Amino acid sequence: MPSITRRRTIGLLTGCVTLTAIGGAVAYTTQKNAPNLIVKNQTKRELDITTVIRTADDNEVLVDDTASIPAKHDDGYTNLASNEPMDVTIRTETGLENTYRWEETDPENALSVSVSTDEIGFVVAKPP
Repeated sequence: MPSITRRRTIGLLTGCVTLTAIGGAVAYTTQKNAPNLIVKNQTKRELDITTVIRTADDNEVLVDDTASIPAKHDDGYTNLASNEPMDVTIRTETGLENTYRWEETDPENALSVSVSTDEIGFVVAKPP
């Protein structure tokens, strides 16, 4: 019968604790009942980025927030209305602005917004 060494047992337990902690953090920050929006600052300096999210049907403001996002970092929004179109407007302190009609707001989808020095792009991420 194979035996398990003390070192191997401790290593396995440490791995299980680490996986549980990481899994819990991901489950906490990613809700399955609402779409998420992530705004990524792709520039080389910190930017003040304003995000305004409205329901497309009745123009209700869900988010109106300005965040200072460091270079090469992101900020996110959760608990958004699911299964209804939303208008997402992103504006930077440098005057860049773009609006996107987010039609595919299924709870498992996410909208990724990439802000560079000369443009703001939008990509809907869907599970495979």
